[in-house]
Amino acid sequence: MGILQRWRRRDDDGDHGEVAGRPVDDADLEHVEEVAARPLTGEEEARLESYRLRYAKHDIDPADLASIARAWSAALGRDDEAEAAEVVTVVATAVGDHLVGTGYRWVVSTDPFGTDLAVEPPRRGVPVVVRTLVAVRWMQREQGWIENVVGHLARAARR
Repeated sequence: MGILQRWRRRDDDGDHGEVAGRPVDDADLEHVEEVAARPLTGEEEARLESYRLRYAKHDIDPADLASIARAWSAALGRDDEAEAAEVVTVVATAVGDHLVGTGYRWVVSTDPFGTDLAVEPPRRGVPVVVRTLVAVRWMQREQGWIENVVGHLARAARR
């Protein structure tokens, strides 16, 4: 049984079923280390601005999720691994800028996996590392996710 299934089946007494033939309790679950976020430096702001200058090449308007989705689909259609870094960087920045338009803010996030640019929700929730969000979907050549996933994150910010 995977960890998500254990969480879904969790009851109030802390019994999470069995893994490898032995009972699992709360002590078996690893706690995530703290996620830290800090404001961007001038250099990091300049880096984001250099990415934004590439929007026109991809016909992206970050306020319009459909334009980001079209740019994504076009890049997947070309299936050019040589442009992977460019596509991931520009689309991730556009996704971040879209979320900033709904109340998120750009930050530098440090978690157990490293440090990267991210967007933080309005009420100081867990930052979204947009480059990872996009890169994982590039590796899977996932279609149709932008409007659903990013739309959901944007709606959650308004609640």
